[in-house]
Amino acid sequence: MTRLLVVRATRLLCRGVLAALRIEVRREGAAADGPALWVANHLSWIDIVAMLGHHQCTFVAKDDVRRWPLVGALGEALGVIWIDRTRKRDLLRAVPLLGDALRSGRRVILFPEGTTTLGHSVLPFRSSLVEAAVQAGVPVVPVAVSVSADRGGGETLCWVGDETLWAHLRRMRSVRGAVFTIRVLPALAPGPSRKVQSRTAHTRIVAARRQPRTHPVAARDTNVFAKQNFRPMDSSDLEIAR
Repeated sequence: MTRLLVVRATRLLCRGVLAALRIEVRREGAAADGPALWVANHLSWIDIVAMLGHHQCTFVAKDDVRRWPLVGALGEALGVIWIDRTRKRDLLRAVPLLGDALRSGRRVILFPEGTTTLGHSVLPFRSSLVEAAVQAGVPVVPVAVSVSADRGGGETLCWVGDETLWAHLRRMRSVRGAVFTIRVLPALAPGPSRKVQSRTAHTRIVAARRQPRTHPVAARDTNVFAKQNFRPMDSSDLEIAR
């Protein structure tokens, strides 16, 4: 199966998942053609499903997910850039791979917070992988992600801590009127360094993001299907030496 067919099939699959979960996706801002590194705040696995369902893109993902049935195979077909989070030096291998993907004309999405949040704030961005965009000379595009719901609270859609995927899906059954918003902001002007680009992207996302309503979050379950074993996106603690 060609990559184009994989992309189309993945888009249909992701839209089907969103429809089954009764999540409306709203897109704001124009997504320019051509290679770019999109940097976004991270709330849930839904971030990835929504973006794959509405944008042609790939991701940087933790290596553990490559061993998951279907998910790993789909990631390989989509050209996901894998990172072994147990080996900090693996980032030195991943940055050139990310740079090659960008130079080849691809759009790659990175969640530089390195984890998911409840959306009350945006964590500081880890800038290591942004180095690939600086070296490749491609735009860095900030993307602000937010969630809301008429009933159940936008926080119910967020996937944090050690909650299992199945527990999260069960908790989401109470949600009504769920809206997931992807706001693509203007590309940043070329910057002198990854740290400048990361700080600027962070500032713009904070300014653009909608604050979700506050609701209590249910207790978490922990087992082999816990979020930290399933989450398909992450960054790394390692910073590349100047």
